[in-house]
Amino acid sequence: MKFKIKIDENTSLEDIKNELEKLKKINVTEIPLNHIRKITVFLGCEEIQGIGSSIRFFNEILLINPYYKGYFQVHKIHKGGNKELIRKSDYVKYLYPVLTIIIDLLNEQK
Repeated sequence: MKFKIKIDENTSLEDIKNELEKLKKINVTEIPLNHIRKITVFLGCEEIQGIGSSIRFFNEILLINPYYKGYFQVHKIHKGGNKELIRKSDYVKYLYPVLTIIIDLLNEQK
């Protein structure tokens, strides 16, 4: 699968939700972190330096969620050079749920 998502002024939250669903269903073991970064930027997340090989994100809309308290993180893996990846299993377990929560909260604010 090509990990290309074109985000522009016409991109909707529904488009992003569909992309997240596709990522959840694809048959790969790793997902490029830059692909996830594009989505998190669109959703208004700020990337914060994590400890070690983790990457943290902050989104103000998550402050109302007692579990996340604004923050979520994932472990990144390096494959040499500047290629950063995340495990698909980590995406499904950690990122997918929180990103869909953000989309739902953003939809409620409309």
